[in-house]
Amino acid sequence: MKKVPDRFLGYAYCVGDVLMELGPDFVIQNADGAVKSTFGDGFLKPAGTNFLDLLTERGRGVVESAAKTLTGANRLGPFTVSVGLPGSVKEQFAIFMAKLPTTVDHYYIVMSKPYRVGLKSDSDITTPANKQEKKQDFYERLEGLFEANPEAEENMQVTVLETGSGEALNLSQQRDLEEYLKSYSIGGNHAAMLGDDKFAFVHEKTSKDGKFIDYANEIKNATGIAIKAATIDAADANLSERDSIRAMVFSLQQFADDKEGFDVSQIQENCTTLIGETTERVKAFRKVLADGAFSLVYQPIVDLKKKTTHHFEALARFELPDVIKSQWEMIRFAEDVGLISDFDKAVLNRTIQKLRELMRKGVAPGIAVNVSGRSLSDSEFILDLVSTLKGNKDLKKYLAIEITESSKIHDLDMLSDALNEIRAEGFRVYLDDFGAGAAGFQYLKKLKVDALKIDGDYVRNALESREDRAFLRSMVTLCKDLGIVTVGEWVETKQHAELLTAIGVDYGQGYFFGKPSNAFISDKEET
Repeated sequence: MKKVPDRFLGYAYCVGDVLMELGPDFVIQNADGAVKSTFGDGFLKPAGTNFLDLLTERGRGVVESAAKTLTGANRLGPFTVSVGLPGSVKEQFAIFMAKLPTTVDHYYIVMSKPYRVGLKSDSDITTPANKQEKKQDFYERLEGLFEANPEAEENMQVTVLETGSGEALNLSQQRDLEEYLKSYSIGGNHAAMLGDDKFAFVHEKTSKDGKFIDYANEIKNATGIAIKAATIDAADANLSERDSIRAMVFSLQQFADDKEGFDVSQIQENCTTLIGETTERVKAFRKVLADGAFSLVYQPIVDLKKKTTHHFEALARFELPDVIKSQWEMIRFAEDVGLISDFDKAVLNRTIQKLRELMRKGVAPGIAVNVSGRSLSDSEFILDLVSTLKGNKDLKKYLAIEITESSKIHDLDMLSDALNEIRAEGFRVYLDDFGAGAAGFQYLKKLKVDALKIDGDYVRNALESREDRAFLRSMVTLCKDLGIVTVGEWVETKQHAELLTAIGVDYGQGYFFGKPSNAFISDKEET
């Protein structure tokens, strides 16, 4: 067999252990890398080993299914299969597959140990944390598979499933069902558990013999689990269009969260309508951003001891399209369909423009601009944010970043690095709604911030609730020990302000001090 050219081997070996070239019938044409150490001397003897013979039955199905979707312009992976010589113990590998435009009848495979590419083995125990990671990964793979890919749209379907009883499965059943669906899915990696009793996977429109597959019946026969299933045709849903695929992901999120109108039967009956309506809302939101059809209002944050305004929080107000009914719905919708990062960029840029306008007048106040936790889970957004701040470093005295929707943050280490860079440039960072979720203290431990805003629920009820007052005191004590400034939200009365001052909260925000408006109070303390 020919040796793979060193330059290609070098590229592959950066992420892989073994590089293979397969013929159209999956017979190995070339293999290099850690072949001998992985499979032993007999791996390529006799010549013409069929790669499928090295796989389990599930692995054969996964690779064959993946091969059908390769066009020479795309690539698949990583997905995990077990590989080994017949009669020997098989070892798990992460597989990447592709064709080259110049040799579309051959397959190229890079095999890597799963840990090298951040994958866990199939035997790893599922935890709530990696359930969320798998679900998010599925949504991202779904977008990548269909976006601007009419060929995938014409040949693929998305099936959602729910246990017939509506009851949660135990961990063993969840893993068994998820792995079973992977074996049916494109490339073996387009399946995920969306909820304890809900699943979704992407598959070809027909089985190998061209017949319709009754997945609910197949799953019951294979696993004993009663399932209700609904299949969405990608072509009917126009999933190669960017907005339609976002609408599909939104629909799956609503299905996973048991939202009204998104159970299996309704998705089956109303799929095109649901996705079509959501697509129109996506387009309406895009138009709002494109037209700049939003304004900013500013709410004061007041020094509780000095009784002077310290800075303002910038809040967006939209010119609402007909298909969206409220300001809150607009933001939540942008979060759910993955458009919030576009909005956050627009608000940040608008705030910078406003600050520069006020600086020319000599009256620039401090302004905190909200950035969603979902945006901050996007590495491209973080790079853009840091670049924007570095380009406006002269505003560091006036501009601060306030992290909202912290429950949407998935990679705290990546965010921590970004916040450290932002603070190193001299910009302040605030953490919003502290205490609203169970992970709040984890965020505070991982993320270095200048101030945190105590969730308004604790402030609103603190006058009557001994427990809320105790929580407030503990938060303030912790923050003082860490050198972090505190802001109490929802300060609606003089009594609220006096209580927070007595407990030791540094700043207050709420209707008692002022509603959001276009005007700025002139008695701001310099920071």
